[in-house]
Amino acid sequence: MKRKLLLLILCVCLGKTAIAQKDSLAFDDRGKYIYYKVVNVANNNADALFGKALVFFKSAFDKNTLKLASQDSKAASLTGEGYFLVSKKLSMAKHDDGKITCKVTIEIKDSKYRYWLTDFVFTPYQRDRYNNMVPQLGLDVDMEKANKQYDKADVEHYLDECGAFSKRVGKKLEQFMVEAPKAKKDTVAKKVISINKW
Repeated sequence: MKRKLLLLILCVCLGKTAIAQKDSLAFDDRGKYIYYKVVNVANNNADALFGKALVFFKSAFDKNTLKLASQDSKAASLTGEGYFLVSKKLSMAKHDDGKITCKVTIEIKDSKYRYWLTDFVFTPYQRDRYNNMVPQLGLDVDMEKANKQYDKADVEHYLDECGAFSKRVGKKLEQFMVEAPKAKKDTVAKKVISINKW
């Protein structure tokens, strides 16, 4: 009896987590999935926030996961490209079934910034002749149209993964934007001895 109750609680918790991930995505005015957030950061001017966002793109993740694509200091905006690997929801095999790429945009003003992740595109993987999982070229599909080509359960799982990745990137960005820049180490002043006066 206790085992069944524990299993039921676990299923409910996992279900709520999955719903929370998918619900974090909305649609933008182009009909694309988007994760969007505006954050207020008191006592930070746009230049300081821009510098922190630049550091975020260069050091928060490895360059394969997230990289800076363009920056415009006059418009105070940065754009990057990211990707993450996914597997089918019910797959017991220990391999990636594809990757999802996305665009990350950050726009900055004094004491606030906004960021969003959008343009999620799924690329399926297949085994090559060396038994490695590699992208199937030319089969990219926008996540908005994935239901037409893939199983509904898999697409729902992929959308959950999009939400989870977006939250992870957003949380990391917000940490970078509030942290004060690291202070430079004080250099030890050289002691100069004058022999002219004694």
